[in-house]
Amino acid sequence: MRILVVDDEYFARKAIVQMIQDWNAEVQVDEADNGKEAMELFSIHPPDVVFSDIRMPLVDGIELSAYIKEHHPDTVNVIISGYDDFKYAQQAIQNKVEHYLLKPAGKEQLWPILEQCKEKEVTTSEKRIEESLAAALYEGMPLQFLSTLGGEQAVSFTIAVLRTDPSYKEKLNETAKGIWAQSNWREVTIGDRRHANTIVVMIWKSDEVTSSEWLKKLRHSYEHVIQTFFNGTQQSVSIGISGVYTKLDELTVAYKEAKSAVLYRLISGDNQLHILKDTRVHRSNDYNLIDDWIASLRQKIIRHQHVEAVDMLRHYVKNASVKELSVITLQDMCAKVTAMLNSLIDQFEVTDEHKLAYLEQIDLHEYESIEVIVDAFAVMISSIGELISSQNKGKMNIVDDIKNYVMHNYKQDIILEDLAKTVYFTDPTYLSRIFKKKTNMRFSQFLLSVRMNNAKSMLDSGSDLMISEIASAVGYNDYSYFIQTYKKFFGETPGKTKASR
Repeated sequence: MRILVVDDEYFARKAIVQMIQDWNAEVQVDEADNGKEAMELFSIHPPDVVFSDIRMPLVDGIELSAYIKEHHPDTVNVIISGYDDFKYAQQAIQNKVEHYLLKPAGKEQLWPILEQCKEKEVTTSEKRIEESLAAALYEGMPLQFLSTLGGEQAVSFTIAVLRTDPSYKEKLNETAKGIWAQSNWREVTIGDRRHANTIVVMIWKSDEVTSSEWLKKLRHSYEHVIQTFFNGTQQSVSIGISGVYTKLDELTVAYKEAKSAVLYRLISGDNQLHILKDTRVHRSNDYNLIDDWIASLRQKIIRHQHVEAVDMLRHYVKNASVKELSVITLQDMCAKVTAMLNSLIDQFEVTDEHKLAYLEQIDLHEYESIEVIVDAFAVMISSIGELISSQNKGKMNIVDDIKNYVMHNYKQDIILEDLAKTVYFTDPTYLSRIFKKKTNMRFSQFLLSVRMNNAKSMLDSGSDLMISEIASAVGYNDYSYFIQTYKKFFGETPGKTKASR
């Protein structure tokens, strides 16, 4: 804290300076003979508190207080005067002078004011630090406060996200701060702007402890927070921790890691600590399995097997913890279920009166459990089922159904014989015959046309994708075979098509 004492009476000024130093010897105290000199000092080192006389040469205390009000409104302004005159007091109040003392003022008057200023400075400093962290995370602003709290040399930091019932956030914050204070860790805590049920914490160090040792200590501390908070409130809490970082421009990366880590509560349950580094080692991602499962789920919905579809959905999600799937897989599953249901809404055209609204991609942070997520999907599955039934589209022509399936899954390895046996439960020869009768082309020709036309659309769109990437995107793992097939279908190579854009 920096304090400025302004008085043209030398001994009166020195007496005030001494009382301030008796209160705290570490406080920086500047002196000025008059208001003009004080203004000049403001331009060099703006003080947090000013103790000023009123009657001084050049610029008096009232003029100085008006200057402070206009140019430095955060500075605490205290008048100490020997003139018990209401006129001065009235002018001081207009200039937002916070205290008006009569000379000679003693420690009993000064020290309580200094204590109030100290508390205000701590609160203001904490608020600025919190605002700096929030601006860095959500607005892309540079982090500004580390230099004021030990410098930026060799700084290592982590981000943690603590999730609990919104009405217990303050209690969780108090519990955590009490435990961290015992460890002498420097931290900043803010409410998450995106989710009301989460707290974001940045903890950093600049000592010689290795990152692995520090992470072990953090783990123990956070586990202590979980246990203490639950014992005191009977409320669940989950914590996700990022890795240890040393570059401040990686702050948002650490934040995203912590947010992703805390989502493992959906799979493993509440009152647990999740470090993203550990989850990456032990969790798996099986995207092909999801694609096959989504296709089966879609068929059940179309065939009016809504109960079976919900059961399939619930069974798959319930097994996420047993199979130790990753949060990424869970997010991918939810995204693909949403896309599949939206495609069904789009497929079954109805009047505006009965049109269903498209689903928005779900935010996993907004859900208390996997069961609630399944229930939300179950409601939509039932609504789509009713839509299909009401429009009598459940008896969709099998050929149209196959064509629609191909349009949505052409990048997969699709074989008509497999569809006949596992999806439509009919004879492959019969299915092939009716498909050709309805479309005037063999199934393989239709599949080829869908793939080739989609490949051409990608080439014509101005995409930066390489031809090998486009080949893979439409279901061809053999790059050379794709080029040959494309040339045979369109009469030119995909390279020439791309070059002529």
